[in-house]
Amino acid sequence: MGCKWSRVAPVKEPIPVKHPVPDAIPQPTTPSITNPNDSEQKKKKKKRTNSLTNEHIQNVNDNQQLVNSLVNTQKNPIIDTVANDNDFVEIEVADPQAFNNSFIQQRQQAINNQSYRLTIQSWRPNSLEQLVNAVKSLSENKSSVDCNWIIFYWIAYNIEYDTVSYFSKNYKDQTAEGVFRTKKGVCAGYANIYKYLCDQLNIPCEKISGYSKGYGFDEREGAPDEVDHAWNAVEIDHHWYLIESTWGAGHLTEQKTFQHELESYYFFARPNEMIYHHLPENDKWQLLRKPINMKQYLRMPKIHPIYFQLNLDLISPRNQAYVDLLPEKSYALVLIRVPSDVRLIADLKLHNQKIEGGHRVVFDNKKQMYCCYFAPNTIGKHKITIYGKRGDSKDKYSGALDLTLNVNEIPKNPISFPETWQIFFDLNLNVISPKNTHLIKVHNGQIHAEIVIQTPNNVELLGRLVNIQNEKIEGGHEVFYDRHKNFWRCKFAPNCNGIFDAEILAKKKTDTGHYTSAVTFKIEAKNIPTPPLSYPQTWPLFYELDLKIETPRHRSTAVWPENASFTEIRMSAPNDVEFSCGIEFNGNKEESCTLAQFDNNKQQWQFLFAPQRTGLHKLIVYARRLSDFQTSYGAVAEFDLNVTKLRKPIKFPLTYSKFPTYKCRIYEPLHGVLKKDAIVPIHCVIPGATAVDLQVDSNWINTNGYEDPILKTEITVGSKDVAIYAKYGQNTSYDGLVRYSVE
Repeated sequence: MGCKWSRVAPVKEPIPVKHPVPDAIPQPTTPSITNPNDSEQKKKKKKRTNSLTNEHIQNVNDNQQLVNSLVNTQKNPIIDTVANDNDFVEIEVADPQAFNNSFIQQRQQAINNQSYRLTIQSWRPNSLEQLVNAVKSLSENKSSVDCNWIIFYWIAYNIEYDTVSYFSKNYKDQTAEGVFRTKKGVCAGYANIYKYLCDQLNIPCEKISGYSKGYGFDEREGAPDEVDHAWNAVEIDHHWYLIESTWGAGHLTEQKTFQHELESYYFFARPNEMIYHHLPENDKWQLLRKPINMKQYLRMPKIHPIYFQLNLDLISPRNQAYVDLLPEKSYALVLIRVPSDVRLIADLKLHNQKIEGGHRVVFDNKKQMYCCYFAPNTIGKHKITIYGKRGDSKDKYSGALDLTLNVNEIPKNPISFPETWQIFFDLNLNVISPKNTHLIKVHNGQIHAEIVIQTPNNVELLGRLVNIQNEKIEGGHEVFYDRHKNFWRCKFAPNCNGIFDAEILAKKKTDTGHYTSAVTFKIEAKNIPTPPLSYPQTWPLFYELDLKIETPRHRSTAVWPENASFTEIRMSAPNDVEFSCGIEFNGNKEESCTLAQFDNNKQQWQFLFAPQRTGLHKLIVYARRLSDFQTSYGAVAEFDLNVTKLRKPIKFPLTYSKFPTYKCRIYEPLHGVLKKDAIVPIHCVIPGATAVDLQVDSNWINTNGYEDPILKTEITVGSKDVAIYAKYGQNTSYDGLVRYSVE
């Protein structure tokens, strides 16, 4: 039964090419970083209107109309037989009863049978005859499905694709005997040994010649001149089934090497799925109710097993391999309906090189459909690849579908897309600026790039700038919420010429733990000024309190003066804000090494830091509103300080809580340790006090040296601490402000 197949030269088509997963796609989880605010401070919740710009609303409406139009005009699973006519053919199997529930169950049980696999793997036949005897022994009293699986698995496990023969076109013996002896073969060899083993078990089997969309298909122009592939068909209980043992054994890599990898999909593949990549020379072996022709076959998309395993449905272009730019648009749109647990990603390539910013993949929750946008930037035959996987699985994405986008003219207004992750859409983020590009140029004296993003009021963002080696640029970003404009400003400052990734991470404010990558832009930096701009680390409270850094300007690193004992940072703030500060070395907080005070002349806060050793230090500024006196200070900014030479370490005097509240300042002495019996000048700014007194050697000293706001006097140090106290308003008690120790 079935067609008789005359012996011909080995056909040329090998096995499919495995698509590598795009490097930029996180596998299996997206990049994330820990929320620095969780342990630093309590964040205030600010209400704002969750509104979109008119431009964004128009874009959303336009895109929705495009999607609706494409969905409504391409509903039926059809292939048009002749271009521009009304003759259609549906892809339907000729024998719908072949894949009944009983057969599907038997097939899966055979595939899952580990006993079969272990037994077959243990075989060491020295001759084809010994192999036949082993197959017969294991197949005895087994179903026809099991018998075919035993043959299929032995071939897939033991026969390696002969890449040398294929690429040299010098085909070796492809008979069953030749393939068994060398354990290598091309498709004809796989098909020959499969048929030979079936014949020995009296299983009806035919060898099919035809055409396939495997290695080299993408480079081919037009229809092939001759058959280029071979596979098998077997009969079970009066139903015919297709067997593709070559592709079931593994695949070719892009390096033209064979990768052994069992693909059980090709064990009894369904005819209505096989037709997308296998076209028999004899129409009867399509096993379809109405066969298709070569023209239709070439126009169909190149589909891989995972497409059917994930139950994908290509809506537009419907059963077509070619997609065009949309009218009056600079991009093409591919629509794919998916089950709720499926995730898709994509890429766009030209000459096998990925087009940066060439795609965006958006999931439409209402339609349960992916909208895949592709934006070429030059002419040429572009390749679109869609990758898929189960959403909750730890599996990598696999190539599911290939399409072709042929661009004959460069779009008038070419666009590109920043790289986005699913959370970008889940959290309803919207890029306000820049529009229609993934690349931001920072050239000729510019010092930073800015990305503006709108979010719902329950979302917060972080940033990260990395170079081409994926190294994080310290001080390379500043991300904050602009309360006046109701959007986020994300600033990125490259530290040298080159290409950088400006990554924006997001999470809901109510979520604890990690931020997750949402969107990434490329930055091209040229002629960056020296020294480059850098940002200190800041927290949301910095912007909520309307703080401004006065010194150091545009630097994440504090300046260390030569032979100095301390450095300073200065900030401006509203009148209702007070500060404290700290210094850390190797993660440990240093005591009595900082001083936060107010400069009334410049109306700025001055933070002094006195490191005790050389090396890298962290300088941290804390703040709170005066009205929030019951709330602890929260971190607002952090600077680095690299101490290369330390002349003489000092420690600052101890200051009490009223010192910053009353905006006091010490001019001298700044050293917090006084010498016994020394005569020391005291010079401080203490605004608004009704009286200022000193305690020296446990004795109170009335001083006439205070004239609001200046305290200027001189003392002789005793053997005990020296303290400065002040009285305010109608209070009868004094508040401690400053304390010096004595040595």
